Amino acid sequence: MPAAEDYLTAALHHPNLQVDTTDRSQRPMIAILDARPGLEDAFRECIVQLVRAVRREPGCVTFNAYEARDTPGRFYLYEVYTDAAAFATHLQTEHVHTFISTIPDLSTGGPGSLIQLNEIPVPASCPKSTTGAGSCLMAGPADVGDGKLT
Repeated sequence: MPAAEDYLTAALHHPNLQVDTTDRSQRPMIAILDARPGLEDAFRECIVQLVRAVRREPGCVTFNAYEARDTPGRFYLYEVYTDAAAFATHLQTEHVHTFISTIPDLSTGGPGSLIQLNEIPVPASCPKSTTGAGSCLMAGPADVGDGKLT
């Protein structure tokens, strides 16, 4: 098996890419990848091609690519899939296999660069604190007590 196939197989089995396909909740994630020096343009073009293809997947809610303003060649791929099964299907596509196979040549990152996320629930209103400490940054006048926002 060629080295690229070995890397692809290992990457697809990395713990960061594993999911419970029975999990029906949305699957947000972010990948942070640095281009190898001098290969920023080539890696950026691979990312553009990936974004175009992934956005056509039926289970893709959003897929946005960003480049750090202060660190050219550092890319952030923000992805959300309808559920874990959609992400698992995404990992089996040819365009993902092609992209993963380019990573060793164009980037210093790898499958460990992908971070699956859990959204932090944000209530519509600021709950009253039971500990005496302030619980929200935007407390109203009745919530500030001594006039200090805590």
